[in-house]
Amino acid sequence: MLPPARSEPESLPGIVQAVAAVPRLRNGSRALIGLFWLAALGAVYFARALLMPIVLAVLFALLLAPLVTLLKKWRIHESIAAGVVVVMMVGGVGAGLYFLTNPALDWLERSPRALREVEVKLLKLQRPVEEVREATERLEAMTTSNNNPGVRSVVLKEPGLGSVLFTGTQYFLIGAASTVVLLYFLLASGDGFLRKVVRLMPTLRDKIRAIGVARQIQQDIGRYFLTLSTINAGLGVATAAAMYLLDMPNPALWGVMAGLLNFIPYLGPTLCLLALSLAALINFDSVAEAWVIPASFLVITVIEGQFIQPMFAGRMLSLNPVAVFISFLFWGWLWGIAGMLIAVPMLILIKVVCSHVEHWEPIGTFLDRS
Repeated sequence: MLPPARSEPESLPGIVQAVAAVPRLRNGSRALIGLFWLAALGAVYFARALLMPIVLAVLFALLLAPLVTLLKKWRIHESIAAGVVVVMMVGGVGAGLYFLTNPALDWLERSPRALREVEVKLLKLQRPVEEVREATERLEAMTTSNNNPGVRSVVLKEPGLGSVLFTGTQYFLIGAASTVVLLYFLLASGDGFLRKVVRLMPTLRDKIRAIGVARQIQQDIGRYFLTLSTINAGLGVATAAAMYLLDMPNPALWGVMAGLLNFIPYLGPTLCLLALSLAALINFDSVAEAWVIPASFLVITVIEGQFIQPMFAGRMLSLNPVAVFISFLFWGWLWGIAGMLIAVPMLILIKVVCSHVEHWEPIGTFLDRS
């Protein structure tokens, strides 16, 4: 008689090993996912010169596509309609810059003499600061004194201001030209790019979902820019009117500056406030007279930021303010000012996509205001 089979006891070690391997596989997959996201973040950071024009062109294409569609209804060919829209956009930006050139140059010509006047006016406020700075320099000289005269210190010379400005201007012009050219091709292609994306979807349900996501992203981003542009235009008009009533030179310049900089959350109004403060010190004889200018602008921006914008843009977009601030910090760290401009549109895009994908719905719920 044959001995009984012992398949179950002999198979237990294999089962135990297989069960024990599951957490290791899961932990390994999580580690791989984490490494993937770190690598993707590094790629986005270091490839910003390449990715920034693409992202800006896509956002502008989503914003300007309805204009191309309107021109197509008038039996204008798609490529010609895209060219007209791009030329109108570039011409509008160029006309605005030309309109602001003379006032800006006037302030730049006055800046050397005016800065000396500001220094005299702020002399009383600078004295305590100067004393602290001198004490710090003396302390630093004492702590960094070189006791060994035979040792030479090496000082690295930083690039000059002219080199930095030239390099920055060169990158800006190349990026702007790339954005405009890519924008034209995106607008001229119409729905062709969307149709190609839809073809990549495996099922009919996914194709319908992709079309719905694309349409909602376009609608939400378009409404966001339209609402924000209207609010910023009102802010510019209010700022220009206040500067005119307070006898500030070139009120139109400050109104346009306030409206444009307000597209950059948090940082834009701060920069405009600093510029107005400096200009007020230049224009008025004393600090007591000059403080009214930044104070009035601060009141206008507080009303706009705390009441008007949340009332209209907040209800329309329904975005979590914490998520908006985190997105602003993240994209500002990645891509600088351009990242600050696209922070909210990118958040809108992520929210729409997550709300249409079942596994990502918790992220969409977190990004929602309610």
